[in-house]
Amino acid sequence: MSKRSLFKDISGVFGSNVIALLSALMIDVVLSRQLGPEGRGLYASILVVPLVVVSFALLGIRRSAVFHLGQKTYEESRTVSAVISLWLLTSIAAVLISGIALWIMHPPGLTPSMTALALLSVPVKLFLVYTGGIYIGKEEFKRSNRQVWLPQFLNLAGILLFTVLIRWNVNGALLSLFLASLFVAFLSFSYLSRKYQIRLKADMEVIGSLARLGVVYAVAVVVMQLNYRIDLILLQKLSTLKEVGYYSLGVAISDKLWQLPSAIGLVVMSRSANTEDEYKLNRDVAKLLRISFLLVLIVAVALWVLVPWLVPLLFGERFLPSVAIVRWMLPGILMFVIVRILTGRFAGKGEPMILIGIFVPALILNVILNLLWIPTHGGIGAAWASNVSYTAGAIALLIVYSIKMKIGFREILLFRKSDFRIITDRIRKFRKS
Repeated sequence: MSKRSLFKDISGVFGSNVIALLSALMIDVVLSRQLGPEGRGLYASILVVPLVVVSFALLGIRRSAVFHLGQKTYEESRTVSAVISLWLLTSIAAVLISGIALWIMHPPGLTPSMTALALLSVPVKLFLVYTGGIYIGKEEFKRSNRQVWLPQFLNLAGILLFTVLIRWNVNGALLSLFLASLFVAFLSFSYLSRKYQIRLKADMEVIGSLARLGVVYAVAVVVMQLNYRIDLILLQKLSTLKEVGYYSLGVAISDKLWQLPSAIGLVVMSRSANTEDEYKLNRDVAKLLRISFLLVLIVAVALWVLVPWLVPLLFGERFLPSVAIVRWMLPGILMFVIVRILTGRFAGKGEPMILIGIFVPALILNVILNLLWIPTHGGIGAAWASNVSYTAGAIALLIVYSIKMKIGFREILLFRKSDFRIITDRIRKFRKS
């Protein structure tokens, strides 16, 4: 188990997430002002297909790699080589499937150049996620953090160049996304090739072990990704590109609240694969859940109050309909904090079937409610559906966590004075420094 404190690892991941968040926020501002509601809707419609396909193509390998490296199942170079080999195979399949899906769905305004750029982004995105699993499994959080914030930062720079200065609009935004990910993927491959003896070969023992566990992880990830993305897919079929643009901006704003719980979930997944003290980790996770839920609640209330001023200030008056969408999404976003943290615990323990059993029913509920509410209420209806689905999934996951980890509801949910000692200690250290 890591000798570093849990708080230090979470702080590092959270810091990188904040940089990525600020870069993503600026990207949203620039794209919204430069492309307008319809252009932004087209951009979101093009990328939603590759994002879902990438979720399938990941095969759960990142989480499987974390488990195998944390448990030291095989010699490290064999595991890393097997991960890279699987990346090569899945990239080919993912590009083909994404291309077919875009051809079938064909959002209005899609051009061959847009299609090519979207497809080129698939393998580099996969590479960053696959290799991120290697770093997390080895608890090399500085390197996994870099693969979070650096692509976003470079993407922002590219969007300013290609969409603002050169005015290539949607093509420029897609080109920037590809080049930013490609550069970081090259840096990652250079490091891994120096540290490990990477051999692209059919090491079926390791590949099979990674894939068997990974496929189950993949189903869990895809179900959860669909739960998060299905509203956009259904919205573009049941509504207009302009409504998709409003809704995609609402999602982009509200899901920024997940940065802290996402950081916690990532570190918890790594620690779960490496820990020898299950009891202590379960209590630490419960404490982190309470603190992060409270912090996100405070920020969510502030966002609810401020969003009517923030949206026109940052994105322009054309996006005022996104204000109501953000406000309606906040309850579900808050409840999903529970999911972001607790899924890391089950993933690190190698128990993804639990997540599948919980989130398949939540996904079905989400689809049914979207079909009922989008035709009448548009993006607001999609937000309502997300609220119900996220809340149902979060409560179910909380119940299962309590049972599996043998920790009572009161112990998970009730605050203690000691919960805030981490924060007060950090404040004291900051004042002394």
